[in-house]
Amino acid sequence: MAEQKKSFPRLPITHWWALRKKFKQSIPGVVTDNYIATVLTMKVDSARANILPFLRQLGIIDDEGKTGERARLWRDDEHYPEVCKAIVTEVYPDELLKAVPDPSKDRDKAVRWFANHTGTGEGAASQMASLYAVLVEADASKQPEERPKTEEKPKREVKVARPPVPAPVPGPAPNPSGRDHLRERQPPPGININLQVHISADATADQIDQIFASMAKHLYPRD
Repeated sequence: MAEQKKSFPRLPITHWWALRKKFKQSIPGVVTDNYIATVLTMKVDSARANILPFLRQLGIIDDEGKTGERARLWRDDEHYPEVCKAIVTEVYPDELLKAVPDPSKDRDKAVRWFANHTGTGEGAASQMASLYAVLVEADASKQPEERPKTEEKPKREVKVARPPVPAPVPGPAPNPSGRDHLRERQPPPGININLQVHISADATADQIDQIFASMAKHLYPRD
């Protein structure tokens, strides 16, 4: 006859702390699947199959779902360590306590132990080892605190006024050729002519008059 494998509680750690926090606020007389589903935000079927059986194994509730002395002490920080110690003694065998006395340091060894003794997969064995480590540690200060949500201040929209764009100053009409524009900007070139006239000393007055008359005729032509 095959040896029957024993099962150990594998309550997720987040659910462990969430339920304890809820019990600290107000402890229920009876824990139902609907209560668990509401507190942990999960489906009722999942709460019935995956949470309630483990709470019974841990002694937090009895077979009828009622809470007792252990549930009241469990939620108290002062009595939390003794409750964890009592659960470890009741639920886990001496073999495990001697083989893995500190599962927080030997987590892999604890996972292998649960996998070998329960025949479950690595995922389920890891959950068992995590809960076992929390119970052995028995430290209520590890209860995670919910961070307060910071209210986001509405962002103010700052509008920056743009300076007015000055109207363009009308300029002269463009000239395709560009010649008139160059004429306006540059003065016309000037021509300077220096003439040197050498007149013989023995020239007569009539000869001198003829020379200047000829020059005037060529330099200043008449229309």
